Amino acid sequence: MSRIITFIGKAGTGQTTIAIATAKWFSQQGKEVLFVTHNPSPNAEILLKTPLTHIPQVVAPNLQALQLQATTMLDQTWEEVKQLLSLYIPIPDSEEIYSGELILLPGFDSLLYFNAMRQYYQSGDYEVIVYDSRGDLETLRMLGIPGMLDWYFQRFGKMFEGFSLHKIADSIGGPIASAIVSANVDAAKVQQGLEQIRSWIAEGTAVVGDPRKLTSYLVTHNEPGAIAETRWLWGSAQQINLVANGVLAYQYQESEDISDLQQVFAPLSVTPIPALKEDNWNPLLQALPDFNDNHQAPLPLKIDLESRQLFVFLPGFTKKQVKLTQHGNELTVEAGEQRRNIFLPPDLQKLAIQSGKFEEPYLIVTFEEKQQQGKVIQF
Repeated sequence: MSRIITFIGKAGTGQTTIAIATAKWFSQQGKEVLFVTHNPSPNAEILLKTPLTHIPQVVAPNLQALQLQATTMLDQTWEEVKQLLSLYIPIPDSEEIYSGELILLPGFDSLLYFNAMRQYYQSGDYEVIVYDSRGDLETLRMLGIPGMLDWYFQRFGKMFEGFSLHKIADSIGGPIASAIVSANVDAAKVQQGLEQIRSWIAEGTAVVGDPRKLTSYLVTHNEPGAIAETRWLWGSAQQINLVANGVLAYQYQESEDISDLQQVFAPLSVTPIPALKEDNWNPLLQALPDFNDNHQAPLPLKIDLESRQLFVFLPGFTKKQVKLTQHGNELTVEAGEQRRNIFLPPDLQKLAIQSGKFEEPYLIVTFEEKQQQGKVIQF
């Protein structure tokens, strides 16, 4: 089974160095490893001493590396999109749009990066994929794409059932209706396309929610701003159901005390990592934790049906930063500039929120019999 390892933390804390060290660690164990970076800076190339392209290339025994390039991926994806559209909508030759003229919209690169990671993961060519991302909120939102799309499909999926352009055209009438009918869109093929998308979403949520398939580590150093931002990102990762397996404290010396870090990031294990000096990777490789050990990190969500309580793990936040709303059969938790919709199990669906309290690091929700709609809890 393939697995992905990525790193979360404030920029400038050594995530690229740690990612390369991790890739080397696995490759020396005989694993087939792919190192993937989308950072446009030349840092990874300097550390690997190899110019990177969008095509995987061997940089060491058992280790390949590449740099994701949004414009190149857009060119490749556009050809696939055109082939897909041609199944449903005839496109005149006079309306040809070439990939080289397409402009990247804000946020679209995240979709391209996610799709590329999905393809490399599903290829089965690599046992470990080390993903050197920016490690910020944008990265978390990218990794949360399957969960977000899954919610939209569940809520709006019925709109696509019985999809009929001809019925829509009849209700509209006029020249617009004629244009719809002349497009000759095959509704059955549209449904097939939607089912394929649902399949991709299900596969993505299964990966993000399973620490054995997607492992994340927090990276920080002994600076108050870095520690605070890393804790905030740790809590934000829970909103996409991403478990953090441990903390890597980069540029720590043996004489430094890590007890404060251990307290701040409890119950995660904290591993001090020395700085890279004179291209000597051995001290870093020896200091890295055993990535094959599936550390018992707190789960983002725990439900106790007997006590009618729900526990949402949200480290790094204060009660003023958390908002809870109940809408029918689901709860919406707002924290870390993100919303997470939690579908309640059947035993809790007919209940309403009795109380919601934030006792760091947990949001604890207790349910009662009385049904209430759209109840908002401010802490």
